[in-house]
Amino acid sequence: MERENQTEPEAGTVTPLDQALWSVLAAESAPAPFTRAWLALLCRMLPGAARAVLVLRQDGALAPIARWPEGDPGSAQLSHVAELALTERRGVVSRPGGRTPGHTATRVSHLAFPLLFGGEDQGVVAVELEGAGDAALRDAMRQLQWGASWIELRQLRVQSVDDAARLRQGYAALEVAATALAADRFDAAARATATEMALRLRASRVAIGWVTRRSIRIAGLSHAVGSGKRADVTVNLAAAMDEAVDQGASLLFPLPDGEALPSRAAHARLVAQGAGPYVLTVPLTTQGRIAGAITVERDTPIDQDAIDLTEAIAALVGPVLGQLRLGERWLTTIAFHIFTRTARQLLGPEHYVLKLVTGIVVGVVVFFSLFHTEYHVNAQAMVEGEVRRTIAAGLDGYIGSEHVRAGQVVHQGDVLATLDDSELNLQRLRWIATRQQHQSELDRALATGTRADVNIDGAQIAEAAAEIALLDAQLARTKIVAPFDGLITNGDLSQSVGMPVQRAQVLFEIAPLDSYRVIIRVPDSEIARVAPGHLGTLVLSALPDRHFDLHVVRVTPIAEQSDGSNTFHVEARLDDVSPQLRPNMEGVAKIDAGRHLLIWAWTHHLIDAIRLFLWSWWP
Repeated sequence: MERENQTEPEAGTVTPLDQALWSVLAAESAPAPFTRAWLALLCRMLPGAARAVLVLRQDGALAPIARWPEGDPGSAQLSHVAELALTERRGVVSRPGGRTPGHTATRVSHLAFPLLFGGEDQGVVAVELEGAGDAALRDAMRQLQWGASWIELRQLRVQSVDDAARLRQGYAALEVAATALAADRFDAAARATATEMALRLRASRVAIGWVTRRSIRIAGLSHAVGSGKRADVTVNLAAAMDEAVDQGASLLFPLPDGEALPSRAAHARLVAQGAGPYVLTVPLTTQGRIAGAITVERDTPIDQDAIDLTEAIAALVGPVLGQLRLGERWLTTIAFHIFTRTARQLLGPEHYVLKLVTGIVVGVVVFFSLFHTEYHVNAQAMVEGEVRRTIAAGLDGYIGSEHVRAGQVVHQGDVLATLDDSELNLQRLRWIATRQQHQSELDRALATGTRADVNIDGAQIAEAAAEIALLDAQLARTKIVAPFDGLITNGDLSQSVGMPVQRAQVLFEIAPLDSYRVIIRVPDSEIARVAPGHLGTLVLSALPDRHFDLHVVRVTPIAEQSDGSNTFHVEARLDDVSPQLRPNMEGVAKIDAGRHLLIWAWTHHLIDAIRLFLWSWWP
């Protein structure tokens, strides 16, 4: 329309043009007619409106969507005011400079008001007014503010329609995914999904294919195909799916403009074979990779709603089918998949932590597999005297005195204890007196010359001498002396003075200080690795800072229970003797058992236990 042909309507009147514009607004038509009608109505309400522009955000960018009058090129000042309103996010008024009273009719003013919906700038409306005073400019800015609500209302209606459409698509996609989840096998889920999609999309046929090692395998078809054409249909469907998988995008055939591109050659062959004639193929993704495709064939054109619904279903169904497919693989396939995936991660980029951990594990395994070490049999050990002498009472009697106790070092000839000898001394004195008496009688018999008396008295003197000698021997036995230098290992008579003892009753035990042996209690699981002549090391609890070298002398072939385990006594000799050693000291001995791999030294006990357990349970 031309500006010079426009006439201002009288106040309170509605022209046929206004009615037409209002009907466009009420009809909620397409964006372009709606915005043109809205801008025209706005300018008709603003006295002196010369030109106007409406800028809205479309696809993320601001662009003019309507101008008034239509085809108006706009002006630099109008564009400047619009940009200023967007920048400052408020209404802006630009008045002409140097105005003089009486010339308001020639003034040109510019107004702009930003369209802020939900706190975000969605556009701006700018108007150029001629001959407008301050009051008219205020009224015009108010009209811009009120008129902006129409644009916001339409945006909200469009958004609600889009949200409702997406919600319906989401419900439909969830119902199809639920159909797939209800199946217990991959092929059954694919067939059920394809059939459900064909019903919802009003498609003549829906096919679902899955990527295998060599090509795509058709896993589910919504409708049966004649036996004569089934092979050709399957091949063509797989080729069309391969086309979409290779390009990684949804493919529609034919294009809306009717142009057949080479990238859709397989789709063209599928249509020529009798499918369609409208075909849509959407890739299926699972775990971040394309694993299959869905091909939809319709007798009617495939609109954007059908494309969006198919893509939504593919986004939900892909992971479901992927999990079912993974659950049906052979164990060897799963192992191979894990191996190849790990190999790709190790040889490809990134995954630095996995590479570092793998390198450390491989290094440790290689180290333990190649490094040899001296293996030692560990066992509890105790030091004993090589000779242990038992000192017993030589006769019946009573303890007279004690001089040493267990733990004391004694020398050869030292008196350890004495027995009470008072009775023996009395008997000895009596026999001495008896001998003297017989000696006197012998002297008288010799003087008188009586031969019979001489013989009798001589025999009685010999008897008395024998008794005295016997008593002397017994008196000597009342002194218990050390047979050699050593350590008293057992015996304490300090609380037994005056107590009776019997002949051969043990009173003390003594061990030499310069000759020891080591008794090692080796577990039966390790006894096969110990033999006479093996060397070892002994560390005692009382001397943890000293290491004593030893060599195995004898392996006792008799086992005994010790601390709940079965052990064998292994006798060893110390290569050097320290004055600090004492009998009955305990510690730990390590016997050299040859060189072995370090990994074997650490794991052979566990491996032996597992072997024994498996053998015990093996039928």
